[in-house]
Amino acid sequence: MIKSRGSVLKSIGCRYSSMYTPESIFSEENIKKTVAKFSSMKAIRMIPHQPTKRAGVLIPLCLVDGKVEVLYTLRAANLKSHRGQVSFPGGMQDVTDRNLEETALRETEEELGIEGDDIEIWGSGNVIVTRHETDVTPVIGKIKGEYKSQRLKVNPSEVEDVFTVSLEELCKPENLRYTQFRGVFASMPVFLGGKLRIWGLTALLTHRFLSSLLPHQAYSHNIEHVHPVKSGTSRHTLR
Repeated sequence: MIKSRGSVLKSIGCRYSSMYTPESIFSEENIKKTVAKFSSMKAIRMIPHQPTKRAGVLIPLCLVDGKVEVLYTLRAANLKSHRGQVSFPGGMQDVTDRNLEETALRETEEELGIEGDDIEIWGSGNVIVTRHETDVTPVIGKIKGEYKSQRLKVNPSEVEDVFTVSLEELCKPENLRYTQFRGVFASMPVFLGGKLRIWGLTALLTHRFLSSLLPHQAYSHNIEHVHPVKSGTSRHTLR
């Protein structure tokens, strides 16, 4: 039996969409695969020496109206560092924290009012040492139950806004860009599919996470490096 072009495209679309379903994403097999790949990714060092500051950030997955989404925050404008930037919940390690996972959970509760018992921790990735002299450890976690923004207890001194972006929106080719910086790490991913543009360290963590969570057919972000022109005046270019 010869299928019409329309039926073939519909079939491909169904298989493509099924890659983002809660059943697929939250299966035990996929969780194990995600953690194994995420934790095996090489550490990234943007400075040659080891910083004294350590931080833990949570990459929170949640269920919104039956769709799997990723939660982001907008840092408050009064903060000393990274103010007004899109971020993941998290912060600096406290002397009372036993590990960086506990740091990420504590900071998430302080910023959003989500208690640690309401988050299912999957695992952690390798560190990213930033130009801001901080050793950042990303932690993957799933917010239990159906996500309801009205249940949050947002700390306005730390967080200005909270929003979620579905996996499908994050992965659409038209929403995938990159920014080219001068220096060692010349090209960084950028995501345009959400309420706000996601860039910088948060975009880098998102890229590494999606590359671990999803098959190549569902997420493929081609981040290129173009050799800069010596006479260029702009510090970075969004492509």
